[in-house]
Parts: sequence; structure tokens; C-alpha cells
Amino acid sequence: MNTLLLGLAAFVLVLLIRLYSRGGDRKHLPPGPPGVPILGNLPQLVGVSQLWHTFDKWRYEYGPLTYLNMVGKDVMVLNTKAAAFELLERRSAIYSDRPRSIVAEYIGSQLAIPFARYGKSWQNMRRAAHEVLNARVSSQYHPVQTEEAIILANGLLYDKSSTLLEKINGSASTVISVVYGKRSLSSEKKVQATVDPDEDLHLPESDPLQSLCNIGHRFTSSLYPGAYLVEVLPILDYVPTAMARWKRNARRDFDRIGGTFHKFYNDAVRNDEQRTSLCANLADSQFATGLTNTEKAVAALETTSTTLSFFMYAMIQYPKAQEQAQKELDRVVGRLRSPNFTDMAHLPYIRAIVKEVLRWQPAIPLVVPRMAMEDDWYEGRFIPKGTALILNLWSMNHDREVYGPDVDQFRPERFLQQTEKEGEYALRPEYVNEDGHCSYGFGRRGCVGKYVADNALFIDMATILWALRIEPDTSKPTETPVKRGPTKDLVNPIPDFQCRFLSRFPEADTILQHLHEEVMQERNNEA
Repeated sequence: MNTLLLGLAAFVLVLLIRLYSRGGDRKHLPPGPPGVPILGNLPQLVGVSQLWHTFDKWRYEYGPLTYLNMVGKDVMVLNTKAAAFELLERRSAIYSDRPRSIVAEYIGSQLAIPFARYGKSWQNMRRAAHEVLNARVSSQYHPVQTEEAIILANGLLYDKSSTLLEKINGSASTVISVVYGKRSLSSEKKVQATVDPDEDLHLPESDPLQSLCNIGHRFTSSLYPGAYLVEVLPILDYVPTAMARWKRNARRDFDRIGGTFHKFYNDAVRNDEQRTSLCANLADSQFATGLTNTEKAVAALETTSTTLSFFMYAMIQYPKAQEQAQKELDRVVGRLRSPNFTDMAHLPYIRAIVKEVLRWQPAIPLVVPRMAMEDDWYEGRFIPKGTALILNLWSMNHDREVYGPDVDQFRPERFLQQTEKEGEYALRPEYVNEDGHCSYGFGRRGCVGKYVADNALFIDMATILWALRIEPDTSKPTETPVKRGPTKDLVNPIPDFQCRFLSRFPEADTILQHLHEEVMQERNNEA
């Protein structure tokens, strides 16, 4: 205990020296909200959920870079695409590291591409993941993504025993299929995210999807600004494990998470069917040499179901967008077959819906922070070495100067231009090969699986809109708000809503049932 007290005293002394010896370039730090002595802005963040809204408000008060003092630590919030692009794309060599997160490291962040610190191991993981997830290779996953879209649409129409959220969660099984080759035999996935980091982490062996969701929330909640005092007072890491509940839980979860991913990987590479999966590809990849099996397996953070939930919410809130999309599907696909990936180039409105959902409600509005690896300047503002930079994707996606005054509205037309034929659209030239949103991040830390994710969202949304009509359901009493994870989480919470699904036309029933039977028969034969 004496050692702890001495360490705490030394920490306070160093902090005071830093606070009272600042000068020189630090006079040019970006503006930010006033804090309190010693603690800085920490009290303004602790206990606040959905911090991206707070940061967005500050953006209009303080500018594209908002400075925060977290108990002597420099933190800046990047609120505009221009600032993020300049720093994280053009200067990526000095902005590709992560600030240390003590809790996340105990859980196992160094094993996962999105959370690991910059270094040789991360570079190897990134290179190997890019090889099996790039734009060219992503087409290998089209067949399984099409199958999962059929399972999802069929479940939405015919599954009366599951809640809406459970049926939507079933769509995320495409992640399991693509990454681990674990194809679902049923659309009835009962996923319940762990809602409290202090609770026992639920990792059922029989349901890899639920395990993956819970692991993802465990990581993102541990990285939420202000979630753990040890992140701003590192001296607390010296508290014995017996006296630190957070440390006991983190070490327990590290062992369980590592074991789960190790099993996922071994199952994938032992699969005698030789299904196309990310893990199977990594096993044969020369770029993955030197990676452990666990590092190869930790390849996905599941956000597909969150995005699809917001898609369905948008369809009942903005029925004209649904109507326009279905007119396009009838014109391009017709009613004698379901959509496939060869239709993508001819379905610009569906592609615009994908872009708009990701812009309007990004699944992860606050990205895991980057760290300045050396002193830098941006538009006359000083960025000290070691500064943590938080990307506020919400603010970037709701920038009125970029998207217009109606940024809070769901409007796919913002990515489109009218063609010569009345009622028909084409993607605006600048969005044909560009995302049109910031939800996949920037630079070397951008989402490595963006092409696979975009493809999954396209075929899911196209299949649902082709077969079904989505309407608000006023017949059911309002359920309690959906809880997909801890209240204070980097993941965007899904709103509470109810909707119902009706077949759009008689042939849709027949075709959907026939396709679903074929998929299930094939998977039963493989099992």
C-alpha cells in the first residue's frame, strides 16, 4: 500500500508540473470547453451516453478540432471530414497508432485489428486481412451473402415466434459464414448482448453469432471515453487484482475471448467442405505467416444487424423512399426472380439507400481514438505528440456544409441525379466509386472489411425490398427500449420501434419459399 501511495503522489506531482509548465507551442492548442482544475474536462464526460451528440454541439462552438484535457492528458475530437482526411489520410504515417487503453489491453485488444496498437503485429494482421477482404476477393462471398439474404427475408415474413430484433440479428449470421464458415441452419437466432461489463460475459458454444456480438460490445464499451477511471489515472493499474473488480473481470474475459476465437479458427480450417471463409483463406495466406491462430480469428466486429435495424426504421419513417426503391426493383429485376449481385450496377437507388443509412445512422459514431506519434500542426493549431484523437463520425456524417440543411432527414436522393427518364436515377459521378459517408473511417485504420459489408447490406436490402413491404405495426404495444449493449458504448443504440412485413405480390411468396427450401436443403446436406 505504501508503494501505491508513493506512486499516486508521484503521479500528482508530475501532473502539477505539466499543468503549470505549459507554454510555447501549447499556447496554440485548439479551443475547447473550459474544464475544472486537475480533472480538466473529465467530469463533463463521465456518465454521459451518446457522447457524439455532445461533441457535435461543441463542434459548432469550438470548430473542427475540439480540445479536451483529461486529467492532464491531451485529447482532441475531430469533427469534420476535411480535418480527418488531412490528418489521417495524408499524414497517416504519424496518426496510425492507438493511445494505450489499459482495460482493452487486459481484455485482449492487441489480438484484434480494430483495437491493436500500431506495430509489426498489427501490420501483419492488416496485410493478411486485406488480402482476403479486398474489393476483388469480396466477390467470393457473394453466394453465401445471397443465401443469408434469402434466409433473412423469409424469416421476416414467416417467423412469428421471434421478436423483430431477434429476426434482424439473424442477418448477422452472414458474418459468421464469411469469417468462420459457420453457416446457419435456421433464421431463428436469439441474440442477447451483454448489457453490463461487470456481468459474466455470455459466450455460448452453440451460438457463435451471440458470442461475437457480446465480444464486440465488451471491447467497444471498454473504450468508451470516461468509462474507466484507470484510463485517466493509470496509477490505478497498480492496485492489486483482488481489490480491482475491473481487472479481475478483464483478465477473466481475456481467457474466455481468446479461447473462443481459437476454437472458431480451428473449426474453420478443419472444415472438410472447404467452404470459402476468411479464416480458411488466412490459413493458406503467405501474408499471415507469423500470426497466431487467435490473431487470424479475431477478424470481425459485427455491426450489420445495427445498420439493418436502422434501415427498417428508415423504411417506416420515410415510406416514399421505400416506394421509390421498389419501383426500381420492379423495373430492373421484375417479379419472376429475386435480386442478385449482377443487378447492383443497375440499382442505383438501392445503392444510395445503403450509403444513406450508413451516413444517417452510423453503427459506430465514435471511432476508437488514434494517437499523434509526433508533434504536428493543423490550420495554425498545435497537436502535441501523444494526443489522443477521437473521430466523431456522427458530426462528419451530419455536416450541413457537405450534405445540406436536411442532414437529419433520411434522403437517398442526396447521392443521386435524375436521368432523362422520369422517375429514374443514376448515382452522382462523385459517388460511383466513393462511399459518400465517413462511417468506414480513414487511412490505414479504415475498415478493412468495407467491401464485404457493403455487399452484404446491398443484397439484404435489395432482397427485403423486392419481396416485402415494410409497414409500421401499431397493433402491438410498444416494447421496452431495445438494449443492444451497455448504455455507454461506441455502438449506436437502436431506437424502439415495431414494424410488420407483408408480401409485396403473390409470386414473391412462392419464389421466396422455394429459394429458402433450396438453401436449407443444401445446408442440411452439408451438416
